[in-house]
Amino acid sequence: MLIRPGELSSTPMALDVDTGLLDIAGRRVSPAVVWVRHASACALLAQARPAGSVTPLQAESWSGFLGQVASTASVALPGGTVVGPGQLAQARRLGVRTPRTVISNDVAAAAREVGAPTLLVKTPDFRLFEPDRGNWPVCQPAVVGSDAVAEGSPAGAAAGGLPAGDGRPVVVQEYVAHARELRVYHLDGGICAFEVRKPDPSSPVTDPGSVTVTRVGCPPRAAEAVRTLCTAWGLRYGAFDLLVPDTGEPVFLEANPDGDWLWFERKARWHGVSFMAAVMVRELFVRSTS
Repeated sequence: MLIRPGELSSTPMALDVDTGLLDIAGRRVSPAVVWVRHASACALLAQARPAGSVTPLQAESWSGFLGQVASTASVALPGGTVVGPGQLAQARRLGVRTPRTVISNDVAAAAREVGAPTLLVKTPDFRLFEPDRGNWPVCQPAVVGSDAVAEGSPAGAAAGGLPAGDGRPVVVQEYVAHARELRVYHLDGGICAFEVRKPDPSSPVTDPGSVTVTRVGCPPRAAEAVRTLCTAWGLRYGAFDLLVPDTGEPVFLEANPDGDWLWFERKARWHGVSFMAAVMVRELFVRSTS
């Protein structure tokens, strides 16, 4: 059963906390496999249509309810992991290479701390939490020379290609020169990968037609890194972004436990992730009910 965000308020639901039974529009079920996606209060609030139709209290209430439903199921997806740049510290401790990273609302100070000649400044998952496309330019990732932000002046930042800041913390990261960029999907032990080529980090948003996505075999070292992290985090599903320099050692950027795949499938004209996701859910259901 699939319940979309827009259908939540119109679908009568009740969870019996004592028995774990879920009543959905008069149909009582015992949840076996539950996959909750994009269900944080912030995401529900930002993605509500029409805009403003969901209050903060409603968003928090639904987020809590869906989390409770997932906790009653035999199997809950995607699994457990820290979300955000904190993943980098954990990955590094597990022996996976990561870029030097600082989170700050002072880009100039963060650039000095990172100490790399070229930086990547980004806001992860901004499209999920910023519904107004007019505000996207300030959130888009930008590659900028550290000298352009050394003084912290808006003029210097603009000259270096860095969008003007709005006072919130952003990720300031060492830019890693690489031969390949990979999007790797992990589905309950299964691995599939796409190679992504784009003229600029912001191209998927500003010029998606310039981005090429190709279905590729996952390099063994990249697959090993992904499986190492998924095992450590108890993550059944995840969308991983990796860079592969000329040395072949993968560099881990982030793992999105809610990462979408349809855009990559359409660009690559290959729909294997959808097939693997369906197989995964079916096998988990069989396992949990047998």
